[in-house]
Amino acid sequence: MKKFLFIYNASNEDDSDTEGDWMAWFKSLGGNLVDIGNPINGGTLVTGNKVTELTSFTDFVGGYSLINAEDLASAVALAKTCPNKAGVRVFEAVPM
Repeated sequence: MKKFLFIYNASNEDDSDTEGDWMAWFKSLGGNLVDIGNPINGGTLVTGNKVTELTSFTDFVGGYSLINAEDLASAVALAKTCPNKAGVRVFEAVPM
């Protein structure tokens, strides 16, 4: 199994996904769910000595989870079932 990082896009719109929807989805992931993660709010981009507050919802990350899946296609299939209508970014976590 490979690990994948799911990054949930934040939205300023009422996407009508509830905590119950999220918890039901996390439960449906079963053994694929490594770490439920946490919701997060806003952010700051640090590039060397430059610090930029992220102010646009296109930049905001709403949260993250760590998932087990056989491959990227399997991870994407799981992400497609996520209740977050603003989108999920899927990244493979490369072992070091």
